[in-house]
Amino acid sequence: MMRLIAVAGLAAWMAACSPSEKSDWGTGLNTVDRKYNKSASDTFDAAVSALKSYDIRVTNERHDALGGVVEGARANGDKVTVNVSSTDANHSEVAVRVDPGDVNLSTMIHEKMAEKLGMGVAKSTMTGGNTFEGYYDLDAKEAVAAAEKTAGKLGWTVVGKDVKDQTTTVDARTEDSTPVRFRMEPSNDPRGRTRVTFIAGTGKTDQGRTLLSKMHDEFDRHAGRHAH
Repeated sequence: MMRLIAVAGLAAWMAACSPSEKSDWGTGLNTVDRKYNKSASDTFDAAVSALKSYDIRVTNERHDALGGVVEGARANGDKVTVNVSSTDANHSEVAVRVDPGDVNLSTMIHEKMAEKLGMGVAKSTMTGGNTFEGYYDLDAKEAVAAAEKTAGKLGWTVVGKDVKDQTTTVDARTEDSTPVRFRMEPSNDPRGRTRVTFIAGTGKTDQGRTLLSKMHDEFDRHAGRHAH
């Protein structure tokens, strides 16, 4: 009898918990992990700067050449923890967790870190080399869907979508947080095709050229109707 009462009490307690509390019992479901093509030292500095940018009070920080931990507190008392670990001299991994569970803020902190590291959004360079244009027999909605499918197939994370007038941009990040962008806009040709501009990274690099090739080839597979 006592066992039945105890089980019933536990069930009632679990039912009273909020969804965020249930998903945060040490499972890591509210932790956002990303990789960066930057050293652990640079990434750690970006983490500290990102917290301060959001007026999150840094309560503790400790680090060495292999990484470190930054702890902070929001005005409402929520705890923020950023773990930085080195994978090699030029790459690092970061886990951001906001207790009791705020995935959106964790993602925002990552985006602010990327900005501090000079990896905010993909931008065309003055000399070219990191952009490619294609013309497609798709409407804007179909082109956006193809861009999102392309990012998903390549294992990239879509971090933003913006519509201004007749131009739509889809921003994503590769496995090492390099920014990439798909920009869709009407073209002036008689066929009414959509012009898609692919942008990889923020400069002319071998990595950028490789990413452009992947973006274009995968987009073509999802678009189906492509014409230069």
